[in-house]
Amino acid sequence: MNTLITYQYRDASNYKEFDTVIIRGLLSLKDLEEYLYEKEFFIPSETRMKDLQPENLNQDDHIWHEIPEINHTNQKPTVKITAQDIISNFKKASLKGWNILEASKRIGLFI
Repeated sequence: MNTLITYQYRDASNYKEFDTVIIRGLLSLKDLEEYLYEKEFFIPSETRMKDLQPENLNQDDHIWHEIPEINHTNQKPTVKITAQDIISNFKKASLKGWNILEASKRIGLFI
């Protein structure tokens, strides 16, 4: 059994972009909640997933993403990340304060 994670980027104008990844092993939102910024947000690139902001950024854009849904599935993994890797990556990012400044620079919000 594996885990399907649906995550989204939503800008200040409520424009949304979604992606899904299937990871090897079982995971629930409870496993990640304590590591989410303000118990809700995360930066995918800090966890080895891709950021979903548009290529051409504007004043509505930022670094934060959300996880609206996590489900178990029999489908094959789509990424080479395990449930334990995800938990570890979220924990590390959280302990580092989610590296907000570097993530902002990486997507081009700050030069």
